Amino acid sequence: DFIALADGMTVKALANSLREFESTIRREMQSCMFFHMPGSQSEYYGKNMLFGARVDVRIPETQFDIKEAGNCYAMGRGTACVFHLMRVMEIGVQKLGDLLEVPLAHEKNWQVILDLVNKAVKELPANASKTVALSQVAAHLYNVKVGWRNPVMHPRETYTLEEAGDLIESVKVFMKTLSNLLPVPKNGPSLVK
Repeated sequence: DFIALADGMTVKALANSLREFESTIRREMQSCMFFHMPGSQSEYYGKNMLFGARVDVRIPETQFDIKEAGNCYAMGRGTACVFHLMRVMEIGVQKLGDLLEVPLAHEKNWQVILDLVNKAVKELPANASKTVALSQVAAHLYNVKVGWRNPVMHPRETYTLEEAGDLIESVKVFMKTLSNLLPVPKNGPSLVK
């Protein structure tokens, strides 16, 4: 509209119209907030299957929090990202407890489950590939528990974006390793084995 009206205007009228146009843009921009997200963070925003298809298929109840962790990371919200990752880990811990037949794994705290998992792993054949994989999962679990889970449960703790990025990678490794040990759900797709 402005360009169509500008044709045939005097320089003075054009200058006045440009000031009015600028004022209108400023008023309208004040009613909205815009965010800038660096490209390195934007790849995490709105991403389905951030931890891969296998985790998505074999542990579907983590999909919401994994995606939200990515969104929070992309928006520069480190502490919120860590919060969602701890919810993902909570489900992973319970799945690990179920896998090793830890009684009442959904009702126990991480340390109790970790102790029972370590006990169950010690009872497995030492050189079996499943024993090695379960030992790796338990080691990742312990590191996340001590490094992030315990501190995040206290309201005074905050996390930088760099710390959240490190945790994304740690939780991703844990969940991917765990998902390799879990069966495909009966109602899930069979393409991911």
